[in-house]
Amino acid sequence: MLNNNLFGAFLKEKRLQKDLSLRELAEKANIAHTYLLNIENGNKPPPSDTVLMRLEKALTLDEESKVLFYDIAAQIKHLCNSSNFYIAADISSYLNDTDDAKQVIREADKLGYSNDFWNEILQKLKEKNMSQT
Repeated sequence: MLNNNLFGAFLKEKRLQKDLSLRELAEKANIAHTYLLNIENGNKPPPSDTVLMRLEKALTLDEESKVLFYDIAAQIKHLCNSSNFYIAADISSYLNDTDDAKQVIREADKLGYSNDFWNEILQKLKEKNMSQT
């Protein structure tokens, strides 16, 4: 229960920041308000990726909060069930829809690229984004 509470507290904080009642958010995300209450109170683990994505959209989270939302959920799911590997729902969704990304990751793994390699790619992506704006 303690592990679930981190995600639940984050979710509740974001809901309150958006000035949404429990029932309003539950309705927007198409889930039962009692289920949402159990998540916020740490009595239930983070929900399925599908429900996470509906909650994120209903909360209209900024980019930083969105990343934290998905990462905390994945980490808590992993802690609650350490025999399974969890990846953040937004990344999982992207990878499921993007075959080339899966191939790049598999090839990088096969070739043994380290975190330094990914940091270089990230830096180049940011530089490219800056030059386009």
